[in-house]
Amino acid sequence: MNNGTLAKASRPRQSYSRKPNLTAVRAAGHDMLRLVNRRILINIISDRQPISRAEIAKISGLNKTTISTITNEMLKDRCVVEDGLGQTTPVGGKPPTPLRLNNLRYGIFGLDIRADETILALSDFNSRLIARRKFETGVQPRPFLEKIGKEITRLRREHGDFVEMAGTGVSLPGLVDNNKGTFLMSVVLPWRDFPVVQCLEDITNLPVIIDNSARCSALAEIWHSKTQYEHVRNLLYVSVSSGLACGLIIEGGLYRGGNNTAGQFGHISIEANGPKCRCGQRGCWDLYASDKATVARYQKLRRAKGGRAPNMRKLIELVDSGDPAASEAIGESARYLGLGIAGLINGLDPDVIVIGGEITRAWGLIEPIISQGAKASLLGPRARAIPIRRSAFEVRPSLKGAFTLVLNELLSVPPVG
Repeated sequence: MNNGTLAKASRPRQSYSRKPNLTAVRAAGHDMLRLVNRRILINIISDRQPISRAEIAKISGLNKTTISTITNEMLKDRCVVEDGLGQTTPVGGKPPTPLRLNNLRYGIFGLDIRADETILALSDFNSRLIARRKFETGVQPRPFLEKIGKEITRLRREHGDFVEMAGTGVSLPGLVDNNKGTFLMSVVLPWRDFPVVQCLEDITNLPVIIDNSARCSALAEIWHSKTQYEHVRNLLYVSVSSGLACGLIIEGGLYRGGNNTAGQFGHISIEANGPKCRCGQRGCWDLYASDKATVARYQKLRRAKGGRAPNMRKLIELVDSGDPAASEAIGESARYLGLGIAGLINGLDPDVIVIGGEITRAWGLIEPIISQGAKASLLGPRARAIPIRRSAFEVRPSLKGAFTLVLNELLSVPPVG
């Protein structure tokens, strides 16, 4: 075989597998190509900043003229700034001027609503936290969100050095309809069919994007764990809290499903004759591996009667202090997590599984149990090689994901066709 044949054979075969959406065609005209190239450059700068134009050309494959035109536009609209002088080249001459994102180009609000506690925060364009407020979550959505909206307006006045506020991302603990901007229902929060987006937009006059907490967390992992998941395109996030839910990233994008309810794997039955779940079914995965299940198991092991039940953070402390009942309760939840994760790996074949929640504070205890339980039920050696990792964010990954809902709108590459 000659060198030319070898080179041809070694090149990866290009595969096109996406059917064009003919009901809403977006052809790749000049404006679209320009937008795609601009977004690619912003992402390269975000990932590698500070970075020179020559380095951007090397990574992107775009010619220097195109890069110069786009970066000049971004400098003009204050999306990027020049960051001093770079190192002089070995052959001498003028050193390159590196570029970085302008922190103050966009302010981004993130709102993480949980059943008991809500966090409102403000970040800059480089995802650095600027302000943070904590609230007790209200039972009635409208008066509660009106209070939040007024606080957003106040923070906006306090931080007037941003070029503009890009919007508010909202993480919610239940089913949402992203298209209508409506929170549908939750087994932990008594809100029903409430127009969250309209309510907050009317008060703040800012764009609002909502999603559920598991999908927000998955989005945060793929966008912000840059080194760890640089080459990952398919990620499954398992959120373990008072319930179980999952967020799925497919080919770098968030998968919401046809009715915006994808990811409710916590309500797949793993025991047909199991106890009745709060969703109405029996034997749901949620009943065996959620924080609520872990705490109930611990109380049963300790034969606790009455008194205040410990939360997951307290259980982790008990594990660290050598409490055998706490270790057994959490270990049993880890076993059920492994059992459910095996089914998800077999069915979805992600590049990586990420687990988030308080239970991951006991990672040294639960990781071997989860991995062993999952791998015992996996199909084929490829599935057994899929890594299972803890979340990159120890504290409220769903808040990071709320910011990312807005950042995703600013940085993601639009679909063509």
